[in-house]
Formats: sequence, C-alpha cells, structure tokens
Amino acid sequence: MSYGQLRSRKLCTEGRFEEAIAAAGAELAAEPGEPEAYFNRGQALAALDRFEEAAADYQRALLLDASASALDPEAVDDELFFALRRRAESLAGNRVEAIATLGRYLEILPEGRHVADVPKWIAKLEGKETVWVRDVI
Repeated sequence: MSYGQLRSRKLCTEGRFEEAIAAAGAELAAEPGEPEAYFNRGQALAALDRFEEAAADYQRALLLDASASALDPEAVDDELFFALRRRAESLAGNRVEAIATLGRYLEILPEGRHVADVPKWIAKLEGKETVWVRDVI
C-alpha cells in the first residue's frame, strides 16, 4: 500500500521510461503486492513498445488487491487491451499468434470493457473490412 505518488509514476509522467522501469522494480522489491508499481512499469514498457512485458505487468496489477491504492481498475483494463492489441498488430505476419494474443484479453478479463472490441480487431487482423451500419428510427 502506497501513500502519495510513487516515484515510478512521476518518472513515467516525465517521459523517463527506463528510469521508471528501474524505479518500479525497486518499489516492487520493497513491496511486492503494490499494484500501482506494476501498472507504472507497464506504462513505461508500453511507451518503449515492449507490449508483451507491459501486458504481463498489467495482468499482475489486476491480480493484486488494489483496494488500498489509487489504481483505477478501468485504466488497467484499457491499458491491458491497448498493450495486447499493439502486440497483436506487431505479429500481423503471424495471424495465429496475433489472434491468440488478442484472445488473451478474453481469458484475463472475460467481463472487461473491451470484450466487444476483440472480434473487431481479430477481423481487422484477418483482413476483413468492418462495415458500419446505422439503424434509423
């Protein structure tokens, strides 16, 4: 449980991502159950296009008790989906792995905010064009 802003958060805000990763590691060594440190490290990793590692840290943050922290579970949900989507896009040459990467979101957060987005992104990775239909009443 942390009080105030973690150093890793401040470093992320300043764009000092490598330092933020190191700071989050130190914060986790001191307090392994700190979900905010995992989230902050995930933010820094994502900023460095290290999406697989970022997704792992977001998942760890979700698994921990965040009741005593200021961590917003919806923010973690959003960032997890973003990291998995960006990782899937980087794997576009390997559709099976890309689709499996997106599918991990459904495994991790079956009731998550982006459940409906997963099939749309899978279709995009498969080269299918999304058709938008507007119902007129």
